[in-house]
Amino acid sequence: MSTMYITEYSRICGDEDGHIIQAGHNDGNQTDQQITFTTTAGTSAAFADTTRFIRVSCDGAGYLEFGSAPTAVTATGTPVAADTPEFFGVVPGQKVSAVS
Repeated sequence: MSTMYITEYSRICGDEDGHIIQAGHNDGNQTDQQITFTTTAGTSAAFADTTRFIRVSCDGAGYLEFGSAPTAVTATGTPVAADTPEFFGVVPGQKVSAVS
């Protein structure tokens, strides 16, 4: 069994010159989720109305699928490596699903 760790953000950060950097803006309002998955997909709760970006890290390799009712499958999912955080732009109200 693996775990997908999700942090929801309303915006990403910028440096002092205004350049966007790949880091979520930690303003104390972000939401965290932990979803377990195996060869059977695990699916997150719907993203908050203010969520525009998520950080995903899985402690085991897997495949992701995004949507209103996603079911990740290995044949068409987005592959993610274990212990390698990634950022994704998302649509509020949608979900992410993971499978190994």
